[in-house]
Amino acid sequence: MSYYRNKFPIIALAMLLTLFSAGALFAQIETRSGESFTEGGVFEDMVFLAAGDLTVSAKSNDDIFAAGGDVSVTGAQAEQMLVVGGDILFTEVAFQDLITAGGNLTLVSGDVTDDLVAAAGSLDILSEFSIGGSAVLSGGDVTVNTPVGGELRVAAGQLSLNANVAGDAHLVGEKVRIGPEVRIGGDLRHRANTIEISPTAVVDGEIIALEAPTTPDYEKWGAKAAAAAAVFFLAFVIGAAILVVVVSLALPSLMNSAAKMIRTNPFSTLGIGFLVVVAAPVVIALLFASILGIPLALMILSFYVAAFPLALAAFAYFVGMQGRALISKSASEAPSAGARIIWSALAVSILLVLSLIPFIGGLIWLIAYVIGMGAIVTRGGKALSSKA
Repeated sequence: MSYYRNKFPIIALAMLLTLFSAGALFAQIETRSGESFTEGGVFEDMVFLAAGDLTVSAKSNDDIFAAGGDVSVTGAQAEQMLVVGGDILFTEVAFQDLITAGGNLTLVSGDVTDDLVAAAGSLDILSEFSIGGSAVLSGGDVTVNTPVGGELRVAAGQLSLNANVAGDAHLVGEKVRIGPEVRIGGDLRHRANTIEISPTAVVDGEIIALEAPTTPDYEKWGAKAAAAAAVFFLAFVIGAAILVVVVSLALPSLMNSAAKMIRTNPFSTLGIGFLVVVAAPVVIALLFASILGIPLALMILSFYVAAFPLALAAFAYFVGMQGRALISKSASEAPSAGARIIWSALAVSILLVLSLIPFIGGLIWLIAYVIGMGAIVTRGGKALSSKA
């Protein structure tokens, strides 16, 4: 993907400036959020969209980022598009690259001239949808009814492949079915409990059955690994708690602004936070692949690490202030330093208790981090620009 190596440094720089530069950048990035809305404008720059019920038909000469519960993408055009949501439908779209993840994902018609990356509980790619490059797919049930112009990689519970693949096909699943009209231009590598290859399907290269991965010997690690993990987790949450309280005390203006952002624009905050959390590691990894990009990668990484306690602090502060608003009679007044410490500490204590719940605890911390990051990214840059 040589195209990405040229494009992602620009996106990385934009992310960096969004967090720390003056307000001029915000005039060049379009953002829309709400409970339900339709966006069909024409834009020259990046577009960020978030809503519970979202319809996207926007056209951008740059990139479009969208997040929502139910997302309908109809007639949209962009260089790259990243979409996350519950039920997502693509119709008559045109993108250079598409990255999308959802519960139920249907690609009805349109054109992705380069690469497609998609993950869903149920993923259905219809015959009128065109994929010019490679496709990386993951899901519970995956159906591919359109030709793939490059390499195809799929991990699925059940996979049905009913169209040609120009390059290699790497297929992993519980049940894999390859239809009668399929022609694979390269090798077919597969690992499945059940695989059905139609007698009339053609594989130009080799058919290679992959071995099942070896299972780690967890008993060998035993209690020592569990104890080490517990100590690490305890040190992490205690350190995070201290950082949250200190940040809430030292940066009241930013915390108040971030808490207001979460309260008034929850969908926008969640969507932007998710995009930053997902995109930043990818950007850093791609920049490290280039010698010229290493200094910028290190700069982004340092700011990304520095933003971690700010993000947790923003969410904890929001929870604390919401609790204060429900309980305290003085909630209408600006919180004092003592109130910021007490209510932030109380919120952190609640998060620490919830973190002890298996699986759910980790998910709660992740949600707190994503929402907090969205608020810090949005309000942090505006706070600095207002002082410029």
